[in-house]
Amino acid sequence: MTTDKNNNSHTVKINARLQLTSFFSGAATMILEMTGSRLVAPFFGTSLIVWTALIGIIMTSLCIGNWLGGSVADKRPEGKLLGRILISAALVIAGTAYVSNYILTGLQGISMNIYLASVIASLVIFAVPSVLLGMVSPFVARLAMLNVDSSGAVVGRLSALNAAGSILGTFLGGFVLISLFPSGVILMLLSSIIALLSVLVYTGAWRKLISVVLFMALAGGTFAAKTFGLPFSPIGVQIDTRYNHLSIVESIDTRNGRRVRVLITNPDAAQSLMYTDNPSELVSEYTKFYDLAFHYKPDTKKVLMLGGGGYCVPRYLLSEKQDVSIDVVELDPGVTEAARTYFDLKDNDNLRIFHEDARTFLNRSKHEQYDAVFMDTFNSWTSIPFQMTTVETAERLRKFLKPDGVLIVNTIASLYGPKSGVFHGIYKAFSSAFSTMMIFPANAPDPKYAYALQNIILVAMGDTASTVSPTPDAKFTGLLSHQWLEPFVPDHNVPAFTDAFAPVERYTLLQH
Repeated sequence: MTTDKNNNSHTVKINARLQLTSFFSGAATMILEMTGSRLVAPFFGTSLIVWTALIGIIMTSLCIGNWLGGSVADKRPEGKLLGRILISAALVIAGTAYVSNYILTGLQGISMNIYLASVIASLVIFAVPSVLLGMVSPFVARLAMLNVDSSGAVVGRLSALNAAGSILGTFLGGFVLISLFPSGVILMLLSSIIALLSVLVYTGAWRKLISVVLFMALAGGTFAAKTFGLPFSPIGVQIDTRYNHLSIVESIDTRNGRRVRVLITNPDAAQSLMYTDNPSELVSEYTKFYDLAFHYKPDTKKVLMLGGGGYCVPRYLLSEKQDVSIDVVELDPGVTEAARTYFDLKDNDNLRIFHEDARTFLNRSKHEQYDAVFMDTFNSWTSIPFQMTTVETAERLRKFLKPDGVLIVNTIASLYGPKSGVFHGIYKAFSSAFSTMMIFPANAPDPKYAYALQNIILVAMGDTASTVSPTPDAKFTGLLSHQWLEPFVPDHNVPAFTDAFAPVERYTLLQH
């Protein structure tokens, strides 16, 4: 009788340890996935393509890990083997923190499209640790299984704990850790915690001691990574915000030899550029086309800009036109803070900033009306917020404009050919709300550029707007010379994008 009581007491202890192991392994998996997006971001961006590849590879690896873990646990249901799996996962994740930049840099240097590159990067870096973490859950269930009568309750409890841990890992990773630590430091911290988990499943004192020593070594590596950084980090300032990974670098403008500071939120292209010797001057050619608002509506005084980035256009307007006020809608407060720190954004009585999604801002039932609305929400041709390309968006934009107001939209596509689908879908969508649509290719209106991927500026106006300024200013001459004057007929095979169906990913796939 005494022996049975001791066995029951021992069983409760083991089950409690296994429950903790199941919970924290679930949390570790999701933290790995959330951190993985930031690890890859400086090299391949954070587009839907990258997220799809990352989630797909990690889920596939977890499936393989679940199958392997169950098979191995049936053959050798030993706590010490589970401990080795946990230690292996800890060491692989720690190694990932130190070698991932080398791997990603090498992949970036190979000529391949973003789809294939994202899949290979996710496979090389995250497959092994995900397989190892996937082995934990079925292994824990097998160790906790004492008899068939209680198997359902055991599996259900452990599955629930693993799912609860995944929920914790999602919120902890997305809301807390990414805002506090660099990606590599988070991986090192994660590896040290996983090493500590092995203490829960080991029974021998010397094995527990090895786990504790390994935990201390990895914790020391975490401190070193936080203090001294990790090897071969991307150049420039690297900032992780709630929504983006920001890279801030400096280079030389080959056109004039001047130093330019660049904000990058997607490696496909530079999002914002600033001359360090004159922060108010516009660098990117496409940004200069926003001035057309003052050609078509010379009395423009109130401007709404969707997408702040480095705040280049607002900074320019505030310096050049003291009687103009501008409201900027920028999703990411971290981007605004970076603009204040690195891109000379200063407080101004004529500037208001709203930190929210641009479409959410447009969805308000009560709204002000503006003389001009500027839309610059595309990070690159692989990172297009579909909800800003639709008929419904165009209708809301029309309501935000005065009857003679001007809408100017920056798109990234080509006029014709396999890279034109996105532009044709947007053109059709916005044509439904605006009677006047003018096209300004940023490169040149020459037909030889019609198939080139470039910034294409759409200028849209309603029925009461004037398309000709009575006293055109000479400074608009160069911009106006870019207008596409040949007939433009959208491809009938491309639908007008709507909230229900805006297949921007299909058309960006064709661009690669």
